[in-house]
Amino acid sequence: MTDQTIPEQWPPAGCPPLAWPELPDQVARLNWYLAVIGAYGALWEGHVNEPQLTPVGEDALQALEQRLGCPLPPSLRDYHRQLGVLSLAETLCSVEPGNLCIQPLLEAYPGIVDIPESDLDLALAHQLIAFGDYLGNGNLFCFHRESGAVYYFDHDTGTALTRFFDSPEEYLDALMLLCLAEVHDDDDGAEALISQRYGKDLVRKWRY
Repeated sequence: MTDQTIPEQWPPAGCPPLAWPELPDQVARLNWYLAVIGAYGALWEGHVNEPQLTPVGEDALQALEQRLGCPLPPSLRDYHRQLGVLSLAETLCSVEPGNLCIQPLLEAYPGIVDIPESDLDLALAHQLIAFGDYLGNGNLFCFHRESGAVYYFDHDTGTALTRFFDSPEEYLDALMLLCLAEVHDDDDGAEALISQRYGKDLVRKWRY
């Protein structure tokens, strides 16, 4: 759709508004994710970045957890088991081994050893698993193998590791807002919503 004339009905039918939804349970969250992904798919229809539903089987999830030596956080595990979409406003790492797969941060970014000690908590880095690729620039979203907390790895500026969210679920919810921002052509609106919930410093570190 991005290389074509925008249809008269836009946003597409069923597209959620650009807002934090009420999510009383995981069924509601899954339905919201599906609606967002459907609208985002309409935006990128026919493009290499068009999102594809590719649920991951239990065997592949267990094999990944064996390689990592720890379980996936429940929300991230459920996401891959139910949806498995990797190409969104940001790219999620694959469960299957490959160039962009879920793996320890030190394997995902070997150059981390060259970051000055003043900017990097190396002991913390050893506990992190990369699961999301910000924009293909080496900055990564990671979860802590014990707590499940989400950290943003930024190799470019200042402190390399910043705690962003308590769980991947919060990151995935925010990622859905960023997808809706593209559909509604309103990046400022999405950033304002994320700032209201998580603070301007988080958005500044993430997006600028």
